[in-house]
Amino acid sequence: MLYKKDWTETKQRLDSFWNGKYIGRPCVAIYAQDKKANVSPPELPLSDEDRYLNIDWFLKNLEYRFSNTAYIAEALPSDSVMAGYTLSYRASVKFNPTTVWIEPVEDIDVEDEKTFDLDLESKEIKKFFNFYNRFVQAGSKKFLIGQPAILPGHDLLSMLMGSGKFLIGLIDNSVAMKSAIMKLAENWVLINKKIIEIYKEYQEGYGICWLALWCPYSFVSTQSDISCMLSKEMFEQFIIPEIEMVCREFKTVVYHLDGPGALHHLDRLCKIPEIQMIQWVPGAGSTYSVREWLWLYKKIQDSGKKVMAYVMPEEVEFFIKNLDAKLSYIVCNCKTRKNAEHLLINIEKWSGAKI
Repeated sequence: MLYKKDWTETKQRLDSFWNGKYIGRPCVAIYAQDKKANVSPPELPLSDEDRYLNIDWFLKNLEYRFSNTAYIAEALPSDSVMAGYTLSYRASVKFNPTTVWIEPVEDIDVEDEKTFDLDLESKEIKKFFNFYNRFVQAGSKKFLIGQPAILPGHDLLSMLMGSGKFLIGLIDNSVAMKSAIMKLAENWVLINKKIIEIYKEYQEGYGICWLALWCPYSFVSTQSDISCMLSKEMFEQFIIPEIEMVCREFKTVVYHLDGPGALHHLDRLCKIPEIQMIQWVPGAGSTYSVREWLWLYKKIQDSGKKVMAYVMPEEVEFFIKNLDAKLSYIVCNCKTRKNAEHLLINIEKWSGAKI
């Protein structure tokens, strides 16, 4: 990889990690600013939409970002590729400098089975795949390519309907809602299989762009942001069937668990064998402190699953000394390359001293 000079060694460590072998320390992705005087940022895009969908500007911006970042240990040059949100079944997509979202559709008919037909020849899908093909071709041997950010069926439906109407629909029209969720989920599977077919031509192994993860065998990520508003019973009834289908299709799944409001579903998620890693994001207004969430990390690891945790540099030692390194993937940001390299030396020391 152009922006990851030690990619061969990193790939070997990641191969061992995913196959349950101890690499002498936890996997750790350490990022730091590493300013290059000869690399300038691109001019500002003409619009917020261009920030995400103008492939020429997008690639120039990636070059600038990747050139000015140090990728230490298992850190990989990668991007979330939010263009995946434009697969919106003709709903209006809104852009701003930091995020992308989908506007609810007035009077969307969940009972009409044609509402969520997947037309691979549609303008929006062709536009996305034109963008994605250019992205993976440009990324070959330069940076990580793989699964972009694409909403799973139920989360997409909650955006298309608006969360209020979605939640009412689960109660008042459960049969049609289940059918719509599963149809969108089946489409999600087909789209992601097509994405894998494309990027496998340009990269060995499999990637999840928005998590900056690489694996030697097929895997995907999924989530349920709307689950914060669902009881355990409704999660089981409406969301688990989609998650289980994704698990059957892809065998290895990374689950994005977002916010304290979703924690009542953790026990159920830990019982799904194909979910091999849980990425915990505390959510807005919550602390990333390892001490605060140590119980959660231990519960995940006690179920045999890997933890992807965002850890402050000053808490990495505490994390290492209290959790199973073989099941840990730490993500950490440092101010400078020197700080990052020093942290890695300490991680190796702390791991060797662990009893």
